[in-house]
Amino acid sequence: MLTSKGRSIYFALLLIALGVRLCAAVVVDRHIKSEGRQFLIEGDANGYWELGRKIANGEEYSIYTPPRRVLRTPGYPLLLAVSMKIFGENIFAASLVMATIGAGCCWLTAILARRLTDDVTALLALLIVAVSPIQIGSNIQILSETWFSFWLLLCLIAMTGLLKPRSSSTGVGRGFLTGLLTGLTTLVRPGWILWPWFGSCVVCAFGTQAFRQRLLISLLIFAGCFLALTPWAWRNHNVTGHWIFTSLWSGPSLYDGLHPDATGASDMTFVDKEDVFSTMSEFDANAHYKQRAFQFAISNPLRTAELALIKAGRYLSPTLNAAGFSGGASALFCLGWYVLFWGFVVLGAYSMRKEPGILFLLAAPFLQFLLVHMAFVGSIRYRLPVEFPLSIIAAKGLVVLQRRIQRRSENKDECIG
Repeated sequence: MLTSKGRSIYFALLLIALGVRLCAAVVVDRHIKSEGRQFLIEGDANGYWELGRKIANGEEYSIYTPPRRVLRTPGYPLLLAVSMKIFGENIFAASLVMATIGAGCCWLTAILARRLTDDVTALLALLIVAVSPIQIGSNIQILSETWFSFWLLLCLIAMTGLLKPRSSSTGVGRGFLTGLLTGLTTLVRPGWILWPWFGSCVVCAFGTQAFRQRLLISLLIFAGCFLALTPWAWRNHNVTGHWIFTSLWSGPSLYDGLHPDATGASDMTFVDKEDVFSTMSEFDANAHYKQRAFQFAISNPLRTAELALIKAGRYLSPTLNAAGFSGGASALFCLGWYVLFWGFVVLGAYSMRKEPGILFLLAAPFLQFLLVHMAFVGSIRYRLPVEFPLSIIAAKGLVVLQRRIQRRSENKDECIG
């Protein structure tokens, strides 16, 4: 349990996390208004906002002409629709909602850390994510990353009960709950659909239950995920004639990363140039682009491998990838931050080598999205959500460093004495 002083620090850090994000939202709002724009980073934000507006107004959930009805999963547009219902179509109000959720992610990080490690590590993890300049800037954007981070952390918190179950029934119940949360998280970011496989690996390899029960829990993770996604898949079957559990944007997204002119960065201009969606159904257009991506990969294995490394480099980049943010003082600042962050992650991972289950649970989301974005396109933006659990490993590294410094200081005092 946290001491009285520890609780004071805990709540102070949460207030700092919220305060700096609210201030950042104000600064960014003034900047984009002075530039005559709606969003700091245009593109996906515009699409999310339009879909949120349609949900709020009770209109058909679609975008573009001809309409694409399964372009995006509804998890994030639903959040924007709630904001619009409460505050109207006010982008600044929505950014304040995102700032609050970003602070909530910091809170969930501390909860996850306390369940897996100790109070000191939890406070340091909270400190890291509270003041992370990249997270602060990302958390206020009208993009799905922050909302996805929130649900990702809920999934991991549910899984802590699978590594340290209080009873056999608790483990089974937590397995199904993890599956439900996995499905809901997938509705925010479709790439999370792979988590049942990673989660099952965690349970089967590191769970303390009997092996037969671990298999049952793994099946319940898949079952819960399937159940949570079924209403969305049913809706998609009604509008397309096909059972789609995620979206019909995976084909163009995959082709974005695997085609003759691919660079590892996203450039979806080919969708408008080729205008495939006007000649095919949304389902067929998605399959068309997916097939072309596979054909390119099979015909160009060396280039595909080269692109995978380039995308991995963009995903692992210590500086921002987005145009207008990738150079200058901001790049140097990011570089300094991530040199420290990754240094502590490595140190923390080494110190946790005797706790492989906890270490793998915290690192698995990072590894999952590394693999996903080596196939699609790479960007530091896709890494930001998984930095919340990684910050717990970094906090562990900071604890190790602090203890080493303390021991050296004590040894020095003994020598002097």
